[in-house]
Amino acid sequence: MVYQLDPGQLLGDAPLQADAPDAVGLREVAASIATALANLRTDASLVIGIEGRWGSGKSSLLAEVERALVGAPAARPHSLVHFRPWLVGNRDALLEQLFAHLEDAVAGIEAARGDTTRQTLVQAKQVGKALRGFAAGVKRAGSAVELAGDAAAFAPLKWAGKGVAWFGEWLGREPAAKSLETLRARLEAALKALDHRIIVTIDDIDRLEPAEMLELLRLVRSVGDLPNILYLLCYDSAILAHGVSQAAQVEDGQAYLEKIVQLTVPVPLPEAFQLRHWFEVTLASFAAPRDEDGASRLRTVIDLEGGRRLTTPRAVVRVLDALRFLWPTLEKAGADLADLVWLQLIKEGNPALYRWIEEYCAAAAELSLGTGRVGEEERAASLDLLVARAGKDWFGSLHYAHHFAEQLPGLELNYDKEGARFRLHGTVAERERDRALAGRRLASPDHYRLYFALAAPTHALKLADFDAFWAASREGAAAVSQLLIAMQVRPSGRSLSQIDMLLERIRGSDLTVIDPSQAANILLGFADGLDLVYWARPFERFWVTGPWDRAERLVVPLVERLDDGLRAATVDAMFKGAALSWLTNLFRHETFAHGRFGDRPKPPSEHYFSASELDRITATMRARYRALSLDAILEAVSPIDILYAWIQGADAEEVEHTRAFIAAETVDDSQFLRLLDALRSAVTTSDGQFKTLKVENLAPFLDADTALARLRELAVDINRPELARRAGSLIEAAKAAREF
Repeated sequence: MVYQLDPGQLLGDAPLQADAPDAVGLREVAASIATALANLRTDASLVIGIEGRWGSGKSSLLAEVERALVGAPAARPHSLVHFRPWLVGNRDALLEQLFAHLEDAVAGIEAARGDTTRQTLVQAKQVGKALRGFAAGVKRAGSAVELAGDAAAFAPLKWAGKGVAWFGEWLGREPAAKSLETLRARLEAALKALDHRIIVTIDDIDRLEPAEMLELLRLVRSVGDLPNILYLLCYDSAILAHGVSQAAQVEDGQAYLEKIVQLTVPVPLPEAFQLRHWFEVTLASFAAPRDEDGASRLRTVIDLEGGRRLTTPRAVVRVLDALRFLWPTLEKAGADLADLVWLQLIKEGNPALYRWIEEYCAAAAELSLGTGRVGEEERAASLDLLVARAGKDWFGSLHYAHHFAEQLPGLELNYDKEGARFRLHGTVAERERDRALAGRRLASPDHYRLYFALAAPTHALKLADFDAFWAASREGAAAVSQLLIAMQVRPSGRSLSQIDMLLERIRGSDLTVIDPSQAANILLGFADGLDLVYWARPFERFWVTGPWDRAERLVVPLVERLDDGLRAATVDAMFKGAALSWLTNLFRHETFAHGRFGDRPKPPSEHYFSASELDRITATMRARYRALSLDAILEAVSPIDILYAWIQGADAEEVEHTRAFIAAETVDDSQFLRLLDALRSAVTTSDGQFKTLKVENLAPFLDADTALARLRELAVDINRPELARRAGSLIEAAKAAREF
């Protein structure tokens, strides 16, 4: 049998279509059922159940039976009524809709037989009239139908005897009950005389709420129990029986159901190899592995994983639909088809296990990138979770367990019968890792997320980027600096730059494994390159964590990798680096942390450097600041930080020198305005971010009152309009500072 579908067509949960391939032989079964239905030699009402668990193909079988009944040779003519109760809101609507469907069917009989005998036409019209009369009578009875329902289920109600008497008592109108009995008798006689079977098909009863299930069954068994009316119900018997048991408050819902359904036709279970073959052949119509190795792995996946997961036609359709949806995008990304199929099979059969695999792959990627660690307790907890989600005996087969372990990096099979089946996050050989990278496999740290999110991992970095960084750290500080600058200008497609991600991942890695010389080169690379990193592509520094902050967090663990001699040389060399603004941030942090400025020293655990190291750093930074011109300060990334660091790390003599330097350098009005502009502070409110000029920002360097008076003079200087404009803007910033 050849199964061929449009590669772009998703089937969803729809029943088998008339022109679709019948992969599991439902049409042959349906033809036999239709023949049996069409040739039943009884005019009694009959309820037949098509039973099967969800996904087994009940709806498809019912659809095929309906198609087979159209024009099928029959002992007597028949008509089909498609009644779908889940589209109806309540009991009254159920009654109305059922009678409306039956009336439509009778009207169809009238139309079909109108050109034959006068007698047949008359009989059909009589049925229609009797049906409308009975429907009106039932509607008048109202909710009494519901209240008499349980008795009707076990002793079919003919609207006579005790049932009719009860109706009369309830309504307070005995004649109305007798009228209803008369109407029913007329309808029964008309249906028998017509000698035409009406087959009512009802699908998905098991998807109703329990109360709705019970209401529908009562309706079928009591009100709808009429001659030549045959009901074909489609349901999962276990679910329906459970729902009935809940709604009717009976102990044995199955026994209740058996009183209503006279005979059942179980949906035949397709053979496992049929389902796998259907899956395999259909998959081949829209996807193919890249090479023979991929084809071999795909066959194994379908055989082993598919053999466990493809247990119903619905499962086959759902996995195929998922692959039809995902594969066009992933094929372009170079993903591996066998890995994708394996993962989708697991997602269909066990979504919780699918999520475990996602978490495991993410952790494995972190380990491979050297940016994460998994302790023994975490391994044990993850293994327990794997067993819990897969099921205690799921990995009982050694062959299957081996296949499962092959799909994931570092998942090792434990052949010790006394121990756990797997060991997690074992060492991945470099050759194995490289094969996964080259094949863009699920086991690749660079590509695993393709299979879960149709996108590269959120870190937006490849293993090659980390390899390059560690190689640069071995080569020297200049190589580290150059790599950071190159990465900063590389587009990342998100607010986090690639340097953000690199430094964050490195922070989470085990830095104890790197050589002291590598640690020194990284620190010196930061000290030389981080200002240039900012200028290459500026980033927010006010409060949003950025590359400077992430590099600063690495200082302590990197310094701790240095022995005494290398540490002293590295710290001294660091603060002579070209990244003066970033180094100034470190210097200010230590000035406050050690309590050399301000009145809130931090505990030693929060110090970056020792007191003696800070002494040397302070001397170096003072000398560097003294050597700067005001132009050089104002052209730095953060002039205000440099000026504050100079003052905060200075003694009284140095402070006086600094103020004298500022006074001399700002004799020129343009330089004066440049300085004040650099001393503005950012203030963020709900209305946005503002640059304010606070008096406390001026005071360490200038006499604030004198500076503001000078500003006011410049703001009204009509001979120098550009300077006046700049001065006016600074006056507004000073006013804003008072508001905030």
